[in-house]
Amino acid sequence: MEFLSDQTGSVALGWIARDVYYARFTGALSARLGGEQNHRMLEALETCSTLRYFSDSRALTSYDLLARSAFVRLVLANRKKFADIVILTWSGGISSTTEAFKVAIGEPVAVLTDSSEFERRLIAATPRAREFLKAADDESQATKLQRAPRRATPTGDSAPKRQK
Repeated sequence: MEFLSDQTGSVALGWIARDVYYARFTGALSARLGGEQNHRMLEALETCSTLRYFSDSRALTSYDLLARSAFVRLVLANRKKFADIVILTWSGGISSTTEAFKVAIGEPVAVLTDSSEFERRLIAATPRAREFLKAADDESQATKLQRAPRRATPTGDSAPKRQK
């Protein structure tokens, strides 16, 4: 599992099983962080013939429109490689933008608002997901603590930080 973060948000992502790729978003998804996530996703797509993608956005508070549109373009360009796309949507619920995403991508896209249903589908795809979900929860808590207010650094660099 890999963790990317910047000053406002984080992404935990990686393979859970041979064909199951997972991403969990927390806080705000900046264009830079979204670009890093898309880069990792493209690398994953290059290593497989098909994958099942699970995106947990329940803790997402906002997103940069450029980040979202870049992800849509990535999925559309590689549509044949996605066997499943299962998205647990953020607290804002299923918006008109999310509905447009579903229409643009087509089947099999599932956008869920129930975290239990999302986790049930993920665990059905691979029982190993239980430990992955726990690790993502632990990292999410650690990232929240790291993001606590602190003194500004002289560089002001807000590039995403990678952790393994």
